[in-house]
Amino acid sequence: MKDQKVTTLKKVWGYDKFRPLQESIIDNIIQGEDVLALLPTGGGKSICYQLPALLLEGVCIVISPLIALMKDQVEQLRLRSVNVEFINSSLSNKNIDRILDNCIYGNIKLLYISPERIQTTIFKERFKRMKVSFIAVDEAHCISQWGYDFRPQYRNINLLKEWKPELSFMALTATATAKVTEDIMEQLSFKKENVIRKSFQRTNIFYQTIKCENKLKVLDKITSNECSIIYLRSRKKAEEVSEYLQSKGKKANFYHAGLDNQERAVNQQNWLENKFNIMVSTNAFGMGIDKPDVRTVIHYDLPECLESFYQESGRAGRDGKQSYSILLLQKNDSFKLIERIKQKHPSIDTIKKVFQHFCNQNQIQKGYHSKVNYNVDFHLISEKTKIPKYQVFRVFKTLIQNEYLIETTNKNHTSKVGFIANISTINAFLNKYPRFEKITDILIRSYAEIMVNPVEISETVLANRSNLMENVVKKTLNELSEFNIIEYQEKGMNYQLQFCSPRPDIRNLTISKAILKNVTENLSRANAVKNYSDEKEKCKNQILLEYFGEVAKENCSNCDNCQNGLTINNNQKKAIKNAVIATLKYEKKSPKSIYYELNEVVQEKNIKTTIKSMLEDEIIAMDSNNLIYLKNDPYINKKIN
Repeated sequence: MKDQKVTTLKKVWGYDKFRPLQESIIDNIIQGEDVLALLPTGGGKSICYQLPALLLEGVCIVISPLIALMKDQVEQLRLRSVNVEFINSSLSNKNIDRILDNCIYGNIKLLYISPERIQTTIFKERFKRMKVSFIAVDEAHCISQWGYDFRPQYRNINLLKEWKPELSFMALTATATAKVTEDIMEQLSFKKENVIRKSFQRTNIFYQTIKCENKLKVLDKITSNECSIIYLRSRKKAEEVSEYLQSKGKKANFYHAGLDNQERAVNQQNWLENKFNIMVSTNAFGMGIDKPDVRTVIHYDLPECLESFYQESGRAGRDGKQSYSILLLQKNDSFKLIERIKQKHPSIDTIKKVFQHFCNQNQIQKGYHSKVNYNVDFHLISEKTKIPKYQVFRVFKTLIQNEYLIETTNKNHTSKVGFIANISTINAFLNKYPRFEKITDILIRSYAEIMVNPVEISETVLANRSNLMENVVKKTLNELSEFNIIEYQEKGMNYQLQFCSPRPDIRNLTISKAILKNVTENLSRANAVKNYSDEKEKCKNQILLEYFGEVAKENCSNCDNCQNGLTINNNQKKAIKNAVIATLKYEKKSPKSIYYELNEVVQEKNIKTTIKSMLEDEIIAMDSNNLIYLKNDPYINKKIN
């Protein structure tokens, strides 16, 4: 089997040897053991299950959370002549049926599915008839309620072991605390505890926090035309930052979930092909991307947890060369992060206020229960209750989690129109309002069945045929709907809810302990980010390793805290001078800002003395706005000294 493994590795992937721990993980699953593989981002997790899937008899079921991730891996395997399939919501029932049959009767070696697929009747029936080699659970931290990206659907995975008790599980993740590790093994009913882990330390990544007055100006200074990713929280801000960098002559573009599938695919492919170098993105970008030459990952905003920060930082330097993880920090960023987490978990008083307004608005009495769908107007509720719209949305998510309500939202991919007035009523209406004649005539002539049944229509087609702007067509259709001539259902999504049980008395509304625990966990994660970003002395690698339950024996010498030596004896004038220089590497700052940055490690009087001395020695200077800057900027070509 040893020769077979190496031969397959060379033949399919072109590698002469395994990366650290890959072979050990593969051996465990070949021997029928459950195994949890903790490998850092870029550690080669996919080969750990893809290779044994080719060696073992039967099909390997791979549980993956993202369609884009599935498609990318399937395409890569097909290029290597591997028989592989995937099932997602974009496929027809006929195609799903064919793929599942091929898994039973054909020679399919890997089948990628989402966790939601497991509970469908067609999958359950076919799965029981398949010869399954093992189950691979990618992004396994999603199964744990203690994980940073918990997804309830992942709890369904254990059903596979109920249906086939002899099955082995391979769970894989790049980020898991000790608590999450234990929970993963428990949720997947491991036969015995079995964790294979690689150190979380990435020795080629330099971790740095830059305290900023103006993040955009600093960003311009630290970015070049080397391959980079910049992470932000806001879609709008991602576009603005991309435009700013372009205006500075940088090859940048943006990526976020608000773009349509084609735009995202094009932007991603152009970045992979180095048609531009800097990808400015929300966290929608990156999972499954294996670009070896990413030199820098910059967090423009604080992430909500160190798991996300570590995973996103790990997209740099996969080729093993020196790379950088840079966190931009403005005053109060840490405070804003904690407040943002708190706002995502509304108080019981806020929940009661929104719920009462929703019930009053829809005239829903205590004890009333039906299968009626109720539309939710977040803007109106926000306006009436004086509660921010995003928090109103979180209230309804909390009510759904507590099973008071269930979401029944129906997304309309196309618009529909049907006439509800008869011909005589329509003619009388048009005699009175002749301005509607043109659009009414085009509707009737364009869609043969429209007088009998609602039909799918295209506002774009109607606009072209009537020589009107598309927004005018939509407005006219809405007016016809208000006059009860037609029923117009515009494409889009109406957020709808049903009651799961009789409407409770507002006084009896409660939040489950599990959700309250989740709030505590999220705040704890955010505080860990705050501590990391605010820390001025301790080695950054030590902070990360300890968070993931790993003992760090010594400083890394590859982070700004280690290199700047901010553990300063106040009598060491040279050390204080170097600390002041470090604060001024990227932008001008006021003396007050310098005091703020160094106040925990240097006494203010010593900072003042040092600044005065440095001004006299012309190491630094002060401009007309009383901002201090370095006379000779040591920061050249983004290399950290």
